[in-house]
Amino acid sequence: MTSIHQLALTKGEASEVRALLDGLSTDPELTEQYALLDRAHVLSHDLPSRVRRTFYDFKRYEKDSVLYVTGSPVLADGPGPTPTTYVEEQPGFRLNDAQILHALYGSLLGEAIGYTSQRGGSCFNSIVPIPDLAEIPNSSSGSAHDFGFHIEDAFHPTRPDFLGLACMRNDEKAGTTVSSIDGVAEVLNADEIEFLFEPRFKIGHNPIHYTTGVVIEERQPVFFGRKDRPYVRVNFAALDWSALMGWERAVLTKLLAHFETRKVTLTLGSGDYVYVNNYTTAHARDAYQPLPPGESRWLSRLCFASDLRQSSARRESVTSRAISA
Repeated sequence: MTSIHQLALTKGEASEVRALLDGLSTDPELTEQYALLDRAHVLSHDLPSRVRRTFYDFKRYEKDSVLYVTGSPVLADGPGPTPTTYVEEQPGFRLNDAQILHALYGSLLGEAIGYTSQRGGSCFNSIVPIPDLAEIPNSSSGSAHDFGFHIEDAFHPTRPDFLGLACMRNDEKAGTTVSSIDGVAEVLNADEIEFLFEPRFKIGHNPIHYTTGVVIEERQPVFFGRKDRPYVRVNFAALDWSALMGWERAVLTKLLAHFETRKVTLTLGSGDYVYVNNYTTAHARDAYQPLPPGESRWLSRLCFASDLRQSSARRESVTSRAISA
């Protein structure tokens, strides 16, 4: 099965984290996302040592596919009403304590990034069901359809290294499904693995990206990196199966079956955090019935890049976090 490392904060660690968040709350500037993100890496040094070490080991050794953090002392008074619009695009958007901690945790993995095609380049994105978008497949704002296995922003040449999700509310008990590429050699033979290293596959974007044509979605390999333990970029959610023939169809069918076999579904609760290795692990979500507006499922998403320099030519300036897409 896909390897998930659970980090459950002790009472002592939770007290340390709460004291840190209380201290940060005295600076109202830190509820503004970009001011916080520019200081998050330094501020994260005050997180408990075991927490910092666990995040580092997750990033450095790639032993586990997912880091699942529980017991964080946030949202004591609740998260407030679930947004019914993309609040990140609105003037005056501010962060709650769970989102502030999300930035601190994630900064232990890399630098937060956004995309110009997605909510004006905002790094924080609220994953919420929007009634008018319920019937749109493969959208994080939809809910009436399954959202198939995909690597976050797989189409983009500077896709995130890590995907982070912080749960504000999930009374529907909707699952977040993850599945690792590890063990794929048990399903695909050497020739099939070699085939996936060839630039034969069109990897499209999901509807959440209002792309501007900056990124030309040319054919590219599904596998990259090491032959004995490949990294993967795939988007089954947006795959046009009718355009596939022969080996392309056969090998991708076997790859999808691999993800289905290895999948694990997590039911996140309020105050839970999940960080996914976006080079090794695909994720998905089944359809669900949202609760009424204001009470429905609400996740806060952040994406992280290990090295901002990789996207320098695609950002307006050194200080910008928004990558052209």
